[in-house]
Amino acid sequence: MLEEILSYFAKYQYPGIFLISLISNSIPFVGVPYLNFLLIISSFLSFEDAVLIALISALGASLGKVIIYSIGASMRLTLSKKTKENLQFFEKIFKKWGIFAIFLFAASPLPDDVLYIPLGMAKYKLFYYFIAVFSGKVLVTSYVILMGKFTSDLMREIIDNYVLSFLLFFALTILLTIVVIKIDWKSLFEKYYKV
Repeated sequence: MLEEILSYFAKYQYPGIFLISLISNSIPFVGVPYLNFLLIISSFLSFEDAVLIALISALGASLGKVIIYSIGASMRLTLSKKTKENLQFFEKIFKKWGIFAIFLFAASPLPDDVLYIPLGMAKYKLFYYFIAVFSGKVLVTSYVILMGKFTSDLMREIIDNYVLSFLLFFALTILLTIVVIKIDWKSLFEKYYKV
């Protein structure tokens, strides 16, 4: 169903890319499809379009993560007074370095909603949250588009057949997606963080 929705919005170019990124990132724990879409269309983009689409997608993705933050903030209403006081302590601890953690999660395939919902519950400053998420999403969308474009251009040069290179690029995208989904990012992050 999500793929059908993404295909529908893809017809509307820039507004469609914005909506794809917004919808993909506003559903808790479902953030991968919009990056796959960017990877697939990257081979058709000029440099100027690639920059603009990275920014549009990052804005949509960031606003989607504001919705995730709001889900956490609304959950706060159901908490006891003691839990709310405890969350204030969490917010104070997170105030100093939180922006870097938010950026890291936004710019990587780490499951970022795991962090963003508790931040909403703790009422972390929304302005700093948005800036960190947007910066991270600009980085990840730019990286995906530029790597996709570079890879597809390279394959086109080597293979010299547009249809065959696109099919190969599509197969590579599917393979990379499977690898990204199968890796236990949480364990890798915890292992790296402990070092």
